[in-house]
Amino acid sequence: MNHNINLRSFLIALGLALGLLAVYEWHFRSVEHWAPGYDNNAELWAYWRGQVDALSPDDVVILGSSRGHFDINIHLWDSITGHRPVMLAIPGGSPYYTFEDIVERSNFKGLIVLSTAPGLFYTLGASGGAMWVKSDMVDYFYKQTYAQKFSYWVYQWIDPWFAYTDPDINLRSLINRLPLPNRDSVENPTNWPPMVRMDRYRGIRMIPEMETDTALQSRQTRIWDRPEWKNEYADSVDVILGHYVNLAKKFRAKGGNVAFIRPPVTGQYLKHEPEMFPRAQYWDRLLRESGCKGYHFQDHPDTRDMVPPEWSHLNRRDADIYTRTIIALLQKDQLITTK
Repeated sequence: MNHNINLRSFLIALGLALGLLAVYEWHFRSVEHWAPGYDNNAELWAYWRGQVDALSPDDVVILGSSRGHFDINIHLWDSITGHRPVMLAIPGGSPYYTFEDIVERSNFKGLIVLSTAPGLFYTLGASGGAMWVKSDMVDYFYKQTYAQKFSYWVYQWIDPWFAYTDPDINLRSLINRLPLPNRDSVENPTNWPPMVRMDRYRGIRMIPEMETDTALQSRQTRIWDRPEWKNEYADSVDVILGHYVNLAKKFRAKGGNVAFIRPPVTGQYLKHEPEMFPRAQYWDRLLRESGCKGYHFQDHPDTRDMVPPEWSHLNRRDADIYTRTIIALLQKDQLITTK
């Protein structure tokens, strides 16, 4: 008797759970930009890092932080050149160790497009975004266990198909976005608004709402607009630039090429970054000492007046224009070929 009651309770609970899940999934699938996407996690990054050794000299690897990740349309790039770049840029992270990893520990001899966001790029590898990139991404790639690889293989069949697993629209994320007031001496965690969707190739596109919703844009710019803007690593510029310059020279000696890009910004970034990272002392010096080509958004008419909706990342239309511009510049300098 008890067995039948327990089975009935289980079936009722299972039915309720599946019913609620069905409603949850139906709702988010009915909204175009909330279609389930891929989580930007270490497992997916490690998968694509594992493809690098098999690339040809005509292939491209993109490194950097979120601007390199969001502002380059790798599928458009593929349609123009016949080669889809391997996207290894990491939002919020410095390329200090990813660049070192590709140069020192891979057989790749193609083109590395290295995106520079001054506040992350011109930092030492001993702290901040560089350290967590090393431990959570680069080290994870080399230390990944068979169990973790199997877990990723299983999860890739779940992650893109169910909204409830998506980090932007799972239940915990939605609860965290509730506009609750701070309590005495306790502040709510930073409430990041949804901004992009990512596919299995780590290709990213901005969602329509972030392009047009000024409330979402304001929430994001309030996060960017920290109380004090300063360059904490101004005294270490020689060491930082020396790291990138030496790696670039080593990679070119192996038969590869490096191109630096500086994606568009606006707002407080455009106002403060020239003061914190003077172009002559950072960007110009980087290109001069490395001997590499570099493409700064302010030097080209198609990109100099772009206005990222939340100061730092391009909308879909401008990302496509920016991608075409970078491709044309690389072709002009004979750093990539077309199909």
